[in-house]
Amino acid sequence: MTRRIAMLSVHACPLAKLGGRDSGGMNVYVRELARDLGARGHRVDVFTRWREKDDPRIQPLGPNGRVIHIQSGPLGYWPKMAVFEHLDEFTEKLIAEVEQEQRSYDVIHAHYWLSAKVARTLEERWRVPVVQMFHTLGLVKREVMDEDIDGESDIRTEIERESVRKSAAIVAASHIELGELRRLYRADPAKVAVIPCGVDPNVFHPIRQADARELLGRDQCERLILFVGRIEQIKGIDVLLRALALLFFRHPDLRKEVCLLVVGGALDPGDDAPETEKIVELRRLVHEHRMEANVAFVGSRDQEQLALYYAAADLCAVPSLTESFGLVALEAMACGTPVVGTRVGGLQTVIADGESGLLVPAGDYQALADAIARVLTDARLRMHLAHGARERAERFTWHHVGDLVSDLYERILAGRAEEIRA
Repeated sequence: MTRRIAMLSVHACPLAKLGGRDSGGMNVYVRELARDLGARGHRVDVFTRWREKDDPRIQPLGPNGRVIHIQSGPLGYWPKMAVFEHLDEFTEKLIAEVEQEQRSYDVIHAHYWLSAKVARTLEERWRVPVVQMFHTLGLVKREVMDEDIDGESDIRTEIERESVRKSAAIVAASHIELGELRRLYRADPAKVAVIPCGVDPNVFHPIRQADARELLGRDQCERLILFVGRIEQIKGIDVLLRALALLFFRHPDLRKEVCLLVVGGALDPGDDAPETEKIVELRRLVHEHRMEANVAFVGSRDQEQLALYYAAADLCAVPSLTESFGLVALEAMACGTPVVGTRVGGLQTVIADGESGLLVPAGDYQALADAIARVLTDARLRMHLAHGARERAERFTWHHVGDLVSDLYERILAGRAEEIRA
């Protein structure tokens, strides 16, 4: 049955350039899920904040899908709490947009806590059920961070708790996240659907390493470590740099061979934004350990180029302090690249330790250095992990995600129909 879905992704446009400020796995998730649902015949409108002045107000997103930009506050990048301050304006303009088009929806699917706040108002006004996915949880983030990031945690936690209580269903990316929802938010497990993320095999697939390196202009003889993600503390990039420094201290011969490529951050040629304080801090760390010749910040890259970076690498490091799923790990694995990741959140379910990658404790740069050394210096282990990575990634597809989400919608709507009849 064809359904009409209002998808809320306030701060993360599914068509945004990836790897920059607040652009990452969630953007990919919303984009790929919307496309898959549209291909099934569902009508999907993704409502997101208008951030880039050159973006059309309405953009197509695959068959039956649209991205609708809602202006709330000034255009341009704004920290999440600044976006929060304009949520009432966002909600009012969204409602006006829908009324002007005389549209209605069967389901609201909200992503992240900012969208959860908007969803509460729409749920009351439209009388339709809400499916909520958080992608990251404020209380989990608070547990692993040294300080209250951006001062958002109290407001965020209150919104997340309300959403857990009132949403018709919650989507968790892993059983680990389900456990966190139960432990920290007292979520009813009957309302939580565990649905993993997916990967596009048409984009992320094995390519000969030599071919990928030639296309990227990289030395065929160097040993490449890859980091992909937003440049912020929670992604563990500073832990990785300390691990690299320790690796060179323990194996001085590797200093001439190893290069770390950092993909992410507002550093691409078309971006005139200044480097973030975090990137400046990381450059100081690189200088402190005399690794300027070993570390390259290459900025944001589109999906096709990103696949080449994965294929060119000897290993992909995912040193996150917390991770609800770990889409970067899955993309690397689909390209046949071993992953060294942290034993946190969904990474524990994506990476099979010793089979498709290696897992180490979060924040432990010594263990991370040991694991990286093992993969770089043991060709047999590297080949074993590469084979296991490809094999494991085949289990995760966006089409499978679409199957599970579509089934969830139908169960919720069937239950709502029974409530009305009763």
